[in-house]
Order: sequence, then structure tokens, then C-alpha cells
Amino acid sequence: MPDKGMLSLRLEDAIALAFFGIYLAVLVIFRGARAEVLNPADVEIIAPAILLLFGKEIVHSLVSEKRSGPEASADLGAFVRPFWEILRDWSPFFVILLMYYSLWGNATHLLVTRDRDAMLMAWDQKLFGCQPSVALQRIVRPKLTAWMEFTYFFHVLNIPIVACFLYLRRTRARFREMMCGAVVVTFAGLVGYVLVPAIGPMYTLAGEFTVPLNQPIEVFSRQAAFMDFARIQRDCFPSLHVGLSFLVWLYAWRNSKRLFWILSPLVLSLWFSTVYLRYHYLVDVLAGLVLAPLCYLVSNWMFKRCGEIRIKTLAPTRQAAPSEAAGGEAGLGRGRQ
Repeated sequence: MPDKGMLSLRLEDAIALAFFGIYLAVLVIFRGARAEVLNPADVEIIAPAILLLFGKEIVHSLVSEKRSGPEASADLGAFVRPFWEILRDWSPFFVILLMYYSLWGNATHLLVTRDRDAMLMAWDQKLFGCQPSVALQRIVRPKLTAWMEFTYFFHVLNIPIVACFLYLRRTRARFREMMCGAVVVTFAGLVGYVLVPAIGPMYTLAGEFTVPLNQPIEVFSRQAAFMDFARIQRDCFPSLHVGLSFLVWLYAWRNSKRLFWILSPLVLSLWFSTVYLRYHYLVDVLAGLVLAPLCYLVSNWMFKRCGEIRIKTLAPTRQAAPSEAAGGEAGLGRGRQ
């Protein structure tokens, strides 16, 4: 009798599944409590994301089956396997985007139905004696604004730069560790968006901004306009621009001090740009700075104890050979062979 099959689910995927599962449950419960019809648009990202996370692991289990004998040379899985491994390794980037855009529309008003900008402005006033984004008007200059818009956009490049370095120069375990951390901090940040919905000083303090954010480089203006379009409506507290960039910066420090110092001026400028460009209150930035090291420690702790989760399936599979059982990705400390 063959053993029952086991589906291997990576920790980063399990965390993402927990996010989508909890979010779907909250949608159903709160829509029902308010006698609101569950709009198909509410789950048009969540359901495919859950299917994707399970589906890619099912495909992985199929292409990973190794054959022996004469048919091995014609095994399609053997040809596909290396390319599939790359796609599987990098899939958390796409999953993080799905997590973020699952809150598109009014989903951030699911639990708290009113924006909390007034509360965030009150915190800024109490802690700093002013509204920082308004106070920064005195240093607004076209060239500085161009640099700020570039570094704000650098958020899109920061994660792939460090991830590529880890993937090419460090072990797969180090790469996956960072991917897990990115999923964890995204999970925590999106919870913040739901518990503290806010649209940001660009809108709430619009009447107090007397100095326009003009700059001479047209491509940066187009990039800023695109990022404004691509954002969800309420993504202020905590700042994930700060949280994610800080977390990735910590992984750069752990794996390459040279890379860390190269990225330092860009990352620090990115943090400053979130307030300078009027996207965030300063307390949003502080929340991101606190969140990142916490998520770094938690995700590393989880990854060290359980890099993969084994789930029983109904399909039988062959008994693993002793040589295979001792190898594979259980040796997370080793690099790619």
C-alpha cells in the first residue's frame, strides 16, 4: 500500500493563505451582519489567490516526481522542473501584490467605517507640535522634489535588487527567509490599513499646502501620477513604503554590508519622501519603523522552525527513496545545487 500523498506548502504561502482566509471570513461575517450582499468583486482577487497558492504546489508536486529507467530521458517534468522552481521561488512577489490589491475599493472600511485622519493628525500635532508635511513646505525645491519622487518610486526596485542579490549570491534559504519576511510585514501592514483607514495629508491638508511640488523632470511626474493611480484608497497607517524598505534593508545588512551601505541613501531618502510628498503622516512612518524589525524577528523565528508545512492529500504517492528523503529542500541551510 502506497503512503498517502503529502502536499508541501511553503511558510510564506501559508501566511498568505491565512491572510486571504481570514479576510474572506471577515468579509462574509461583516457583510452578513450589515445585511449587505456579498459583491462578487469582494472576492474576485481572494478566491483566485487561494486557488493559485494551492494550485502551484500541486503542479510542483507533479513536476517534481522523478522517474527512473528508459523513460527518464523523455520526462517532461525533468525539463520543466528548473524553470518551475524559479517561478515558485519568486511567486511571493505576485502574492504580495494580490494581498495589497484585495483591499481595493472600500474594503478598508470593512471594520472601521470612518477615516481616522483626524486621529493621525492629532498624534502628529501632539508628538511634533505641527503637521510635518505642511512644515516641510519651507524646504520644497524643484530639484529636491525630483529626487524625492525618484526615491519614492525606488520602493518598487528596492525589494527586487536585494532579492536578486540573495538569489544569486546566497543560499535559497536566505532568499526564502526574506520572502517570508516581506509577506509577514505586508500582512501586518494591511491589517493596519483596515483598523486605521486614512487617506493621507495630500487630501486632508490640501488647503494648507501653498507650495506646489513642481520639479523639472517629466518622467518623474508621470511616474508619480501612475503610482497615485495604482494605490488603494487608504494605505497610510502604517507606511508600508517604510516598513517593507526597512525590512529589506535589514536583510541586506544581514547578507552584505556593502549592499546595505549602497542602498542607505536611497532607503533613508525614501522614508523622508513619504512625508515630503504628502502621502503620509509622520506617525505612519514611525509605525513602519517599529513594524519592520518586529516582523523581521517574527518571520525569521517562524522560518527557522518551520520553513515548509506538509499537508496530507487524498492522492497516494510513491514511497520516497532514502537518498531523496535525506536531500531535497529539507536542507534549507545549503545553497542551490
